[in-house]
Amino acid sequence: MSVATSRNFGLWQRRNALQLFAGAALCLPFSPVAARATEGDNTTKGGAWLLGDNLSLAALLYNQSAPDDMVQRFLTKAKKIADIFEVEIKPFPAKASDSAAASADIIHYLIAGDGAQVGATLAQKFDDEHGILFEVAVKSNLLILLYGPGDDLGHSIAQVIQSRLQSIDLPGRLWQPVVKLVNDSGSPDDVKQAVFKMHKDIADFYIPGSG
Repeated sequence: MSVATSRNFGLWQRRNALQLFAGAALCLPFSPVAARATEGDNTTKGGAWLLGDNLSLAALLYNQSAPDDMVQRFLTKAKKIADIFEVEIKPFPAKASDSAAASADIIHYLIAGDGAQVGATLAQKFDDEHGILFEVAVKSNLLILLYGPGDDLGHSIAQVIQSRLQSIDLPGRLWQPVVKLVNDSGSPDDVKQAVFKMHKDIADFYIPGSG
């Protein structure tokens, strides 16, 4: 998958995104320590992760004007999972003519707007763990767009990955390589590949063979 890197994201928009990112967690009804409700099993947890993964990938591709069939491939997967959960996925925002503004709009959709509401709904329907898995799936994929070695945005996302996944006791072997690469200022390509691997490994952890 080809998406633009942080080099295409202007300084002003990056600062805006960092402020939005820092405050986005306040929009979600997650407790400090994830509550583990009995009705949530590995299948629904894996579904929450895959829903966040596919929705955010579809959004990033849409933002980069990828061919519609490529966008729909991921969006269709997300909608099928959302239908099972009886959760609505609202349309992506209309694309601004300026690429940096368009990127800011899609980030807002995913972490504070209609996309983020999907995670909030999952938390209400099941438990905080489901909402957290959706949130981390979305925000970790944003590294593909936002990450730059040593950049504050990358470190903010790495902190979210670590704090959220530690709170639900997800094994570190599944997510620590991404956090370490970001904290060590790894190359964008290495971080991107590590994100893809993390997404596959976590999906397979909950639903073997789904990643």
